[in-house]
Amino acid sequence: MIQKLLNCAFTLLLSVTALQAQTTVTVGTGTGAGTSAPIASWYESSATESIYTATEINATGNITTLAYQKASGNSTVPPGVKIYLKNTTAAAVAAANYSIGDGFNGYTLVYDGTLPNNSLTGWMQVTLQTPFALTANSNLSILTVGSTCIESGRPQYTYTSASGNKMSAGYNDGSIGCGGNSPWDPASVMRPVWERPNVRLSISSQLSTDNVTKANNSVIVYNNAGKLTVKSANTAINNITVYDVQGKQVFNAFANTTDYVLDALAPTRQLLFVKVTDANNAVSTIKTVY
Repeated sequence: MIQKLLNCAFTLLLSVTALQAQTTVTVGTGTGAGTSAPIASWYESSATESIYTATEINATGNITTLAYQKASGNSTVPPGVKIYLKNTTAAAVAAANYSIGDGFNGYTLVYDGTLPNNSLTGWMQVTLQTPFALTANSNLSILTVGSTCIESGRPQYTYTSASGNKMSAGYNDGSIGCGGNSPWDPASVMRPVWERPNVRLSISSQLSTDNVTKANNSVIVYNNAGKLTVKSANTAINNITVYDVQGKQVFNAFANTTDYVLDALAPTRQLLFVKVTDANNAVSTIKTVY
């Protein structure tokens, strides 16, 4: 009887047609903090453009939330912001002062509201009004435009200093102490800096649980001497991500090979969904018990 119930439960799991996988990504580990980015609340108007690379993010799908890490500031005034996102091939901002200009046309407005400011420290998160599709192998450009001057207790946000190339740039209206009258626009001059705001993203992707791959069944997943192994017959594997039945990511790695052993994944005798992206960006999702 127990065996029949287990078989029934397993059959129900396999009958699921889709799985929503949610990944939380934090980019930036620096602990320095300042009042200039992502918004400079010394001013009525400010803006920060920052680039986060595909390697740093290491995930694709729909970005549904975005958060900046507040380090200090006793004001509870929630600053007004507009947040824009775009996929980009650029790996850094310009080396010298620049204007975004026509490049603004590639941005999508994903949030127009206020940035939470209800605690002294912590991640100040917003849910995007328009989820943004982050494509495979694309870098992410974030443009945050602030429109609130805070007289005292201004929030400071953590940042990480870049090395090699500047990956963030900022604008302010030039009138410290509120009262400025030069709102940011795409023609405004952006000044590159080394400090890039730390950011946290929630990225959601829907996995097919059909045991058929998009690569003509050329990708297989099997247990080889107690180790889960992924093999591609035709094309090198670029990335492997494994999710459990709740959509939680339990493994992720770049492979750059046609035969990859998931040494770091311990067997748990549960249903898993293995998402395999090859060098041509073809995606295969395979269910397995391991």
